Amino acid sequence: MKKTELICGIVAFVLLIAGIAMALRVYFTYQKGREAYDDMEAAFTSDNPKEESEDKESATGDGTGSETDDMEKNSISETGSESLPEDAPERITVDWGALSVSYDDCVAWIQIPAVEISYPVMQAEDNDYYLHRSPDGNYIYAGSIFMDYQNDSYLEDYNTVIYGHNMRDGSMFAKLKQFKDSEVLVFCPYFWIYTPDRDYLYRIFSVHSVDADGNAYALEFDGYEGYTEWFYEMLDTSEIDTGITAIVGKKVVTLSTCNGNSATRLVVQGTQVWQS
Repeated sequence: MKKTELICGIVAFVLLIAGIAMALRVYFTYQKGREAYDDMEAAFTSDNPKEESEDKESATGDGTGSETDDMEKNSISETGSESLPEDAPERITVDWGALSVSYDDCVAWIQIPAVEISYPVMQAEDNDYYLHRSPDGNYIYAGSIFMDYQNDSYLEDYNTVIYGHNMRDGSMFAKLKQFKDSEVLVFCPYFWIYTPDRDYLYRIFSVHSVDADGNAYALEFDGYEGYTEWFYEMLDTSEIDTGITAIVGKKVVTLSTCNGNSATRLVVQGTQVWQS
């Protein structure tokens, strides 16, 4: 019995040490990821407010006109105005000159004030490259926030999909699940996406779980009618009341993250309400 107890004790001790070693490895991996992104945020963004004149620019951009512009003119505007909403969160400033030189694949920066998310958005030639790579291309388990490779990087598509891991330490897109609490949405229902050319403000209109290959990831639509049908499907599927009852009339960004199992995802969808 004593020999058996000794062997069991040794096995238990080895398993304990292995467990501690694994936990430490995970901890330092998470810490490395947090530090890398904190460094990027400090190096390439600032809280300097935008010029007041920029806030007065029209949300229609340069007015060159397109099929999407026609769609927007014929849709219902929830705000009734194309000016920057009075309750819009403060914008940050992104140093695109320095960021673009250091990171060729960086196409945008996303800021979600209600849940303190602020990350660069990468885009590669497929949706696998940045799953476990940092913006500099090195391996990191947390990966990067990245835009679907099929999307237009200038956010001109009806639906732009942006992915991020649901990390246990709360980093990346893990905090998106907080939007299941309607009070978080009430606190700030907007998120910003900054690009080298423009700043875009989105109003969250739907928060729900979806199959990994669900319709939330649709990228092509049968014109305005098909897009409108899809939009209302997403709106009706929302698990919380977002306060929007009609199409706002701009393009959509779908934020996607893991939802606890491999079959489903959590998506937070915003519709564009303003652009500089």
